[in-house]
Amino acid sequence: MVLIITAAIIGHDKYKAFHAGANDILHEFMARIQNLIMMKHTANQATRMEMAFLQSQIKPHFLYNVLNTIISLTHLDIEKAREVTEEFTNYLRMSFDFQNTSAISSFRHELSIINSYLSIEKTRFGNRLEVLFDIDEDIDFILPPLMIQPLVENAVLHGVSKKRGGGWIKLTAKKQSKNEYHIKVEDNGAGMPPEKQKDLLSADFDRSVGLKNINQRLKHFCGSELMIISTPDAGTLCFNAHSSR
Repeated sequence: MVLIITAAIIGHDKYKAFHAGANDILHEFMARIQNLIMMKHTANQATRMEMAFLQSQIKPHFLYNVLNTIISLTHLDIEKAREVTEEFTNYLRMSFDFQNTSAISSFRHELSIINSYLSIEKTRFGNRLEVLFDIDEDIDFILPPLMIQPLVENAVLHGVSKKRGGGWIKLTAKKQSKNEYHIKVEDNGAGMPPEKQKDLLSADFDRSVGLKNINQRLKHFCGSELMIISTPDAGTLCFNAHSSR
């Protein structure tokens, strides 16, 4: 009888121990789930902040110049003013189309932004800006948003616009292999000496904020880096994008 009672007590103790252990495991499991939820929330918040930062890089002077161009055209060429307004609307809509949540864009989406941007700039610069494209037919792949347009803008603002008489910019997009693509932005603008090139990816350099951000995202998403090649009367910004889609 004593043995039976003792056995029952031991069994009950084992049950209590198992129950306590199960509760510990459950609490640990729930804590891990909460941590994962917090990590996902933090990642989403970081993505939204990054996109907000990128969208804030749309330069105020560009907006002012476009608005002034449209106002001037309304007195000279109403139809042209309407065209520029449509391109400007498309540029803004496509640039803000991510709603601060998406970390993925596509080359064709980026190209639409670039086309609108260059159409506006060609109206402003006239014959001083020539635009060239060398893009593989039907090429498309995923990449982080706003990766290419800032490179094109850099070529216009710091290359062609600084050169008396203007110049040209060229966007090249080639499929290198099944999942690798080569993107290159060239210009025959003012260029820069080699000692200044290293400063372009430094946060301390005024015009480097956008380029540094692009380089960081290239490393994270594409496993590559931004290459900068600049000589007097020439500039090149290029990168390789690795994409499975």
